[in-house]
Amino acid sequence: MSKLYIWQNRGFFMGQLPDISEHRLGSAALCVGIDKPFRVLESESGVWREGRSVLVPPGCLHEIQVGGAIMAILFIEPESEDYPAIQDAMLDGEWQCLYGLVDEAAVLAALREAWERQPDAAAIQDLLDRLIPPRNPASRQQPLDSRIQRVIRLMKEDLTHSYSMTELAEYVNLSPTRLVHLFKEEVGVPIRRFRQWHRMRVVAALIAKGDTLTDAALGAGFADSSHFSRAFRNMFGITPSSVFGRAANVRIVIA
Repeated sequence: MSKLYIWQNRGFFMGQLPDISEHRLGSAALCVGIDKPFRVLESESGVWREGRSVLVPPGCLHEIQVGGAIMAILFIEPESEDYPAIQDAMLDGEWQCLYGLVDEAAVLAALREAWERQPDAAAIQDLLDRLIPPRNPASRQQPLDSRIQRVIRLMKEDLTHSYSMTELAEYVNLSPTRLVHLFKEEVGVPIRRFRQWHRMRVVAALIAKGDTLTDAALGAGFADSSHFSRAFRNMFGITPSSVFGRAANVRIVIA
């Protein structure tokens, strides 16, 4: 059975997916082919590349030919310590995406074992803690601007509340225009897409509690189920039914 685990600053999917059409995530994503390689197209470069592990940065327009691989996808909040640590652990990259994890063979072996054993959320969390290397103090990656970190914390407090740009800007003593530019510069995605990304997490949490997809979408602040479906496909490159439909056989675990 495929599983989707959701924590405070991480999301982790392990299982089977269809090929993923062109999309932009609101977070970073470390994608790993557990049993075989897959192909990634960075749309701006126009070059397909095959591999077993790729780190996709927030906002990168890309598509993935899964090719039947069992995928592990770690969704990483751009403001978390995980992101720069994983960036430092990638060996190659000529455009936006980074390829080839350090100790990739060991990571693949650990993920294969996890897929076979189907452990609980606590065991998966422990596995991720062991697989994600500690951040290198000498890393060139700098933490996000403190004002952007404060805006992110505020938005996360209530994902269904639509703060205006004026409210968010006043909260950190910036003009709305400056906030929009600084957020995109620091995080890699527009502030509205970042908010929408977190609303997707709310939808998953509500479905895990027993809500219908329609009720969950409304509860997370989407105008209606059609609005949610369009936003989901734009964000993930697949339809909501690929994850939340009965045929998808995906279990959602809120850790």
